[in-house]
Amino acid sequence: MALTLVGAGLVLAAYWERQVVLLVPAALCLAVVLLGAWWSIGAVGSLRLLAPGVLPEGQDAVLRIAGDVRHAGAEWATWAPGPERYLHLEGELDAQGRDAVPLGAHPRGRWRLAPVEVSALDPFRVVRTTRTIDPRASLVVGPEVLEVPSASLRSNREQGRIAQSRTADDVDAMVRPWRPGDPQRRVHWRQSAKRGELMVRQEANPATDDDVVLVDTAGAAGLGRDAEDRLARAACSIARALAGRDRVVQVRETGEPSILAADWRDLQSALAAFASLRARAPEAPPARDGASAHVVALEESAPEQWTLTPGSTLWLVAARDAPPRRIAPGSRVRSVRWIDRVGPVRELP
Repeated sequence: MALTLVGAGLVLAAYWERQVVLLVPAALCLAVVLLGAWWSIGAVGSLRLLAPGVLPEGQDAVLRIAGDVRHAGAEWATWAPGPERYLHLEGELDAQGRDAVPLGAHPRGRWRLAPVEVSALDPFRVVRTTRTIDPRASLVVGPEVLEVPSASLRSNREQGRIAQSRTADDVDAMVRPWRPGDPQRRVHWRQSAKRGELMVRQEANPATDDDVVLVDTAGAAGLGRDAEDRLARAACSIARALAGRDRVVQVRETGEPSILAADWRDLQSALAAFASLRARAPEAPPARDGASAHVVALEESAPEQWTLTPGSTLWLVAARDAPPRRIAPGSRVRSVRWIDRVGPVRELP
């Protein structure tokens, strides 16, 4: 501002006094300002932010500032993301115009990244440029994933199908409720009359081709964030282990849907899906399709009598020091106790 005022004053003085020689220092002052402004405009456009992406809980996140040598020594400032954004971070860019902003470890969830403010001076130390860059991204933190032994995933499906065939007609496992768009030729009139609603034949039994992971989010509603995190860690680990066996995995919830669709074989995709898990009671009771499943539930919220489809596996997720509970899940159903951050420990009788 001072150089601009001096340059303008010299131009006016040269015109008023008819002294051309005064235009030389005026031109120098104004040229320095223009060069500084030109440098600053060019430098501002080359700043980029590299977001940390998807991380498992417990891993430190790093936001990277990428500039060039024109930003050497520039100051940056931002706020750390999290449930309570109160930590102010600041520093300087190195000789290459780059720096790494340590954001620390965060709990499971999606945390909006705060804008980064970068202040730089031109080489003449005349023009200061301050630019606020919004990453337009969130720090996505998924649950911790454990390795699940293959022996823990053995299925009782065949026994479950045999048990179902003993207690129901063969067609019972091959029909489902009518949905809009189903053709009339697939309506099973005998089963419709028997059940009091329109039933249609299924072209295939999804339980024979898919592994279903049913997460009991309804039972965890109101138990707090720690309970949700325990449920997410166990369910994500089981879904990942099942997907690693080259089978189709479906993840469902007993509560309001919150888990995103994902390719469970991809770790980043699975972490991002379970990062959004929230335990909320359903507005309406969920429909049961009768398929066997891996049911993941909190041990403290599981009822003492639990009716599950034969061939299912009930995973009871417990806290580290919680005493075991005795739960009767039903006949031909495996019941496995899962200790948080440890994994399956033993099969319950």
